[in-house]
Amino acid sequence: MPDHPPLVLRRHKLTHIPELKVDPALFEATFVAGCSMFNCNANCCKHGVMVDPVERDAILAHADVIKKHMEPHQEKDHQKWFDQEEEPDLDYPSGTSFATQTRWYGCVFLDRGGRCVLQQTAVVEGMSMFALKPFFCYAFPVTIEDGLLMLDDPEIANRPECCSMQPGGSMTVLDVCEEEFRFVLGDDGFSELRNLHKSTRE
Repeated sequence: MPDHPPLVLRRHKLTHIPELKVDPALFEATFVAGCSMFNCNANCCKHGVMVDPVERDAILAHADVIKKHMEPHQEKDHQKWFDQEEEPDLDYPSGTSFATQTRWYGCVFLDRGGRCVLQQTAVVEGMSMFALKPFFCYAFPVTIEDGLLMLDDPEIANRPECCSMQPGGSMTVLDVCEEEFRFVLGDDGFSELRNLHKSTRE
């Protein structure tokens, strides 16, 4: 793809990244007709996720109720849910992150049906759907690396019906990932992103 300078968003909700760069390749991504995040089979969850310390602490604070919703095969020792090593990363509000641990079945929070026990716990317990599930899990395949808004590597999933890009596809990234962009950026940020996308087509 052409090597263009990054574009910038300023009206988004991520206060820890005042000027969020946008990978121009984002707007060149296309997907097959019918592609939808609702077709996810959780392949993207198998390697775990990096979480902000605030997210980790919220999950650990609800460890007892989360365990009630886990399946027998899932890791019940909450001290083994996260790696102990803290990694500096300015893409996270706290400036650092921790990795969720993985087992033979994938992320420690993944059940046999490919569902996240953190999301299920929040819904069943009457909490906000965003209360426990990590930010970048909801955002996938949208991600941020070194302050750059981009798509995660589609080869992780290799599923054209879900999130894998396909050259010559009839759907744009804004068609397929609108919900994820609105979650990451907020409505104003998504509107700004849509205007940037339009300007690249003029």
